Amino acid sequence: MSATLWGFVAASVMCLTGCGERPLTPREPTPGVFHFKIATYNVFDQKAADPKTVDAIGQLDADIIALQEVTPVAEPVIRARYKERYPNMLFYPSGSAGLGFLSTYPITDRGLTPGINGWHPAWHVWVSTPAGALEVLVVHLRAPQGRGVENLQSIAAIADDHRTEIATYSGKNTGEMPVVVLGDFNEGVDGAAVEYLEARGFQNALPLYRPGQFTWRHKSVGGQFTQTIDHILFDGHMASLNAYVKTIGASDHLPVIAHLEVAKPWKQLASSPLIRDTERGVQAPVVVFEVLPTGLDLAAQGKPVPYPYAETDGSAER
Repeated sequence: MSATLWGFVAASVMCLTGCGERPLTPREPTPGVFHFKIATYNVFDQKAADPKTVDAIGQLDADIIALQEVTPVAEPVIRARYKERYPNMLFYPSGSAGLGFLSTYPITDRGLTPGINGWHPAWHVWVSTPAGALEVLVVHLRAPQGRGVENLQSIAAIADDHRTEIATYSGKNTGEMPVVVLGDFNEGVDGAAVEYLEARGFQNALPLYRPGQFTWRHKSVGGQFTQTIDHILFDGHMASLNAYVKTIGASDHLPVIAHLEVAKPWKQLASSPLIRDTERGVQAPVVVFEVLPTGLDLAAQGKPVPYPYAETDGSAER
């Protein structure tokens, strides 16, 4: 997290979203309808293996968790701690560019998309739920960079850069499945990438229930440096039940959790024997997918990897 603080604050003006609309009231799931919790958490590479951060992952109580800034040191710690609770995991351990998934449901890696201009990559996965196939895209958009004039120029370009990033990454969605886009957007609720997705029918979960709730904080005497830069956006295949943060962990980010349910039928791409979700009372086929090679697969095969698997020294952007 070494983007210039003042530039970052200037670039991330907080907005009380909803244009004055009253926040939604959390509600219970519709009886007989599949529901799930999904979370995003930037663990901050310098604190990714901290016991408080690792503990926080388990406290999210989510079915699907997307992590940012996962390091090679943190990956084995997280795997060992949660291998029984989350039997389905994927990791791209690369410091501030690192990403990870933990899921109670089977997941299929659809591949990393290399970062534009050397920025952080994005990652697509498909989740096989009792209701059908769910597409999840985790992003970590660029933060302001440099100092002085360079920082001001970076701030001036950030809206266009974020729009390019999210258009590129979301453009790889299938268009046939329900989609959740989540992660560290490095912009507020009225940022360019958020607005890009909202213009395409996505809703931002946290502001629906808790407008103004911050997700990032910087230590200060008055506690005045807080921003809402971590988001969970979902499309019209889902309806929201609740969204909130938890003030836990050693990261400068707070985890965001959204509770969602199916709003209209999800597509079954292929079928295999039925699985039963006893808690939610839903029975449906397991979705089977073609497996695409990941960066780790390519590296193991001695093939070029589209994005560097290198630990950072913590001096990279947030």
